Amino acid sequence: MRYGPIKPIRQPVPCTNDLYFIVYLRSGYVMGYSPFVYLLTENVEKQAKKYGFNVLLKPMDGRADLEKEIEAINQSGAQGVLIMATEMLDEDIAHFAHLDVPYVAIDHDFTALNVNTVAINNQMGTYQAVEYLVRMGHTDIGYVHTTEYISSWSERAYGYRQALAQFRLPLSDDKLYRARYNGGYSYEDFKQIIASGSRLPTALVTDDDVIAVGVMRALQEAGYRIPEDISIIGFNDRPVCELITPKLTSIDVPKEDFGTEALEFLVSLIEKKRDNRLPERAVKRRITTRLVERQSVCRL
Repeated sequence: MRYGPIKPIRQPVPCTNDLYFIVYLRSGYVMGYSPFVYLLTENVEKQAKKYGFNVLLKPMDGRADLEKEIEAINQSGAQGVLIMATEMLDEDIAHFAHLDVPYVAIDHDFTALNVNTVAINNQMGTYQAVEYLVRMGHTDIGYVHTTEYISSWSERAYGYRQALAQFRLPLSDDKLYRARYNGGYSYEDFKQIIASGSRLPTALVTDDDVIAVGVMRALQEAGYRIPEDISIIGFNDRPVCELITPKLTSIDVPKEDFGTEALEFLVSLIEKKRDNRLPERAVKRRITTRLVERQSVCRL
């Protein structure tokens, strides 16, 4: 009789009071330029202390040996994991099904997958932007969309299209502009758009404040007055919105609510796991947005 190799019996790992907050970097191109994760981490740490948990921040390179990384987390005694999933694709999150502890993905809905998530209501945000522009008299509204694929940005662009349909405004491909995510690159890209001589709309909605800042710089250098000649709205309500001229109207994502919702959701899953009540079906939560009115939009 032949026997295969005997697998070692896995011993239970003593629990600690630790939670992991993983920042997943598929390319690092987006998260490398985003201060959002640091603001979110600060809030998550503050909320975790209320429940007696410590938060361990862990960048994770998508090109690394993820099986080894996940097994290390399983052996650490941590009780739960938050995953900053902004840069993830659906195939990336599949690796985390091997975690022995509850986990919640943040900033990506993974709509078709059975994964617990907390994400921004991105479509609501761009709808609010278009609705505000319509109230201000604009009917010729364009959109600046990134060249990189991020789930949240695709949802925002879709929300823009839905809003135009809702208000019975024409959707024209020549009003959909592409620019790279980075103030310097979006500036260069929009300079080329201006130089092409194409007629610009009276207002622009953008995927993100970072892009909006680059677009504003290109417009102002070309002699356009903001908002008199063209209005612009950003997304995320970053601190830079208050520092540029004119101050940028933007869609606010409540960062404290975002962090609190994610942490409390994870804690509830940890408690259910302790009681052997962990549900098989995932729950997907959305954080609502609001428009912050400043000086970059004018009434027609």
